[in-house]
Amino acid sequence: MNRRKWGLIFALYWLVMGVAWAQELQVLRLGIDDCVAIALEQSAQVVQGRFNVESAAIQVENARNAFLPSMSTSYGMSRSLSGPREGAFVDPATGEITSTLGESSTSGSQSLGASFGMDLYRPSNWVGLASSKLARKAAKMDLSASQQQAVFEVKQGYFSLLQAIELMAVQAEQVSVSEEDLRRAETLFEIRSVPLSDVLTSRAALASARATMIDRENNVELTRADLAFAMGLRTYAKIEPQKNDFSIVPLTLTYEEVLAHALQHRPDLRSRKFLMLQAREDLKGTRYELLHPTVSMSTGYSWQLRADEEFQGPEDLFLKNYGYSLSMSVSLPVFNRFSTQNSIKSQKLSYRQSMEDLQQAQRQVALDIRRAFLNIELYRRSIEANQIAVSDAEESYKLAQERYALATGTQLERLEAQSSLFATRNDLVQAQFNYHIQLAQLDQAMGRPFAVSGK
Repeated sequence: MNRRKWGLIFALYWLVMGVAWAQELQVLRLGIDDCVAIALEQSAQVVQGRFNVESAAIQVENARNAFLPSMSTSYGMSRSLSGPREGAFVDPATGEITSTLGESSTSGSQSLGASFGMDLYRPSNWVGLASSKLARKAAKMDLSASQQQAVFEVKQGYFSLLQAIELMAVQAEQVSVSEEDLRRAETLFEIRSVPLSDVLTSRAALASARATMIDRENNVELTRADLAFAMGLRTYAKIEPQKNDFSIVPLTLTYEEVLAHALQHRPDLRSRKFLMLQAREDLKGTRYELLHPTVSMSTGYSWQLRADEEFQGPEDLFLKNYGYSLSMSVSLPVFNRFSTQNSIKSQKLSYRQSMEDLQQAQRQVALDIRRAFLNIELYRRSIEANQIAVSDAEESYKLAQERYALATGTQLERLEAQSSLFATRNDLVQAQFNYHIQLAQLDQAMGRPFAVSGK
């Protein structure tokens, strides 16, 4: 009975695991906007960016709380017992020394206290609040930059997957054509119309096409896993992209317009600007600490009751054994071994470094946009040229087929025409999808992450 019980448990376990595995391996037919939406929710870099924003918001709250007073209460009780002590005295009646043992004694007290303290003026609190607000703004911009990067990676992966699928389809057609060529060559060889070399050449061409097909199939699965990873999914998720009408649309914006938009709206540039302002606030705060005093005040209340006294009620807290205190302090640094001056020098360097980082980032954006423009124009012209090349290659292949059928052409000429046709078709597929990848790159470079390519 016990064995049957454990057998049933194992059977249910493997059944549940099999259902879960089948659910995880289900096909996800998604469009590019669906993939982008999933990535914006589940991408690791976006999730980490949200955590950074929340952490920066907590730092702002901490900076605000520095203006609030601090309050504390305390209560104490003590009891002590002293044992009897041995003593001696001279008995006046007998004149002898007599030993005695005294009585034990107890003592103790209770105490109650409360304190209240507050900084009336502390320059670092104001600077800390301004600095934390700028850090929060920088974290929000970093989150936007992470979203931009996630969107670009998904678009790049999506178009790469479509490209890999199209290349595999072209290669599958080439394999099919090569198989038909081999069957034809074998049939003609049987009737002694072609030499054995034609059959061997066809076999070699088919084997080469099948080997390339294996590589294309593997590349499809690799790009599928890359896309799933960019979306924040399991890498074995089977994503089937939807091939929409991604037409080739010429750019309507000039390089100068795109650059101006990027310099104003790129979130990573805005983040660097906020970090530069934060460094300036830190420098300002260090200078204020050197030139401005710190003013603070505190009050306190205390009450104590000895063990030999009796507590009559709460009114005793304000009628006897109590004490009040009020203090105010003003401090101004006079000499701190030049640590403040050295801090100012260090923060000046940090501020200048942040300015240089911002300028370098702006130059890098200009370079990225320039490259994107050049690559978009490159692939646009490549598409036009490859479309003409495919049309000419198709016509050349038909003529080679006809010449071979009429015995006026050779097998080598026909295979060369076939190879040229499929090579130009591969070039066309690569240029078409690389064009849309560069459009996605331009969207990211100009700070426009959610625009779908072609629109």
